[in-house]
Amino acid sequence: MKRAIPSLFVAAIILLALSAASLLTPDRSFSDNENRYLQLAPALTADRVLSGKFSQEAEAYESDQIILRDFWMGTASFLRRLAGKRDVGGVYLGADGYYFARVTEEDFLQANYEKNLSAVAAFFAANGSRDCRILLSPSPGSVLSDKLPAGAPMYDDAPRFEQLRAAVGQAQVIDVAAALADTQNAFYRTDHHWTTEGAFAAYGVWCAATGHTVRDWALEPVSDAFRGTLYSKVLLPDSRYDTISIAPQAAVSQVVCDGAVTDSLYRMDALAEKDQYKVFFGGNWAQVTITTGAQTGRHLLVIKDSFANCFVPFLVQEYDTVTLLDLRYFNRSLPELLSDQEITDVLVLYEMSNFAGDKNLFKLREG
Repeated sequence: MKRAIPSLFVAAIILLALSAASLLTPDRSFSDNENRYLQLAPALTADRVLSGKFSQEAEAYESDQIILRDFWMGTASFLRRLAGKRDVGGVYLGADGYYFARVTEEDFLQANYEKNLSAVAAFFAANGSRDCRILLSPSPGSVLSDKLPAGAPMYDDAPRFEQLRAAVGQAQVIDVAAALADTQNAFYRTDHHWTTEGAFAAYGVWCAATGHTVRDWALEPVSDAFRGTLYSKVLLPDSRYDTISIAPQAAVSQVVCDGAVTDSLYRMDALAEKDQYKVFFGGNWAQVTITTGAQTGRHLLVIKDSFANCFVPFLVQEYDTVTLLDLRYFNRSLPELLSDQEITDVLVLYEMSNFAGDKNLFKLREG
């Protein structure tokens, strides 16, 4: 017992020093590595104490504001991996440096998925005069199942694709699973998105389904030092770097992102930020309206998540305008927008588990 006292004393001193240093260090409101807002000092009120909210926020504050937080997260991930763990903070550590978001059968929001399928089917039925299609990307863990840790549970997307086809009709579903499986580096190693190369493979399937001719887009690497959202959850120092490519020939006349006007689909200054995927449109917006100058007489509406951001540049020569809506942020009248933009074509584009988790697709019933 006496031998343990010095060790306990040292541990106590270290904890006190960390606590003191954390208190003396200015609070951070945002973590670039984790790409999220951090808990700030909670307000102390009687109501918040009685409801338990104060204690919850205080615990989160202590965790979020600890000094050298990123270092401790990386160290914890390293020790878990050293102990043979392959599930770190909801991220599977796969083969060849691939990380995968853990989405099990229990995590997949099946009831909401069915609601969203119903909303899309109703929207397509109400817009029968328009060419309506839906493209749901399978999860990286489904396409690259051979790189998952042995026995790692993942949801099964096969029956969900069957439900999709039954809900909206085979002809309106663009199935890109085989094309992605045949594409090298279709997904980033450390991010949850498909790569521009993966998006290009999906574009080929879209062309075949919609009667367009595949254009010879020459992709140009613009970064070889990208670490994405999954890296941010583990912060392992030996995580692989990914390459980001763009299609520089995708020139347009004007891009309006929630009122901000530019003349490019790409925001190259984002390559100096932590989240380099924001090179595509500068991130996610409620509404993006692209004027292309293509003079085709066609106008496309894309209902989307962030998977569409690197896919849409391949479409700009096929339409006079392309309008992107992220329903998480879009709160205008959808029927009014459909009328104003003279939409001729519709594309719903999501990653499947993102589609299942989106609680805003009910807005489609308004259109």
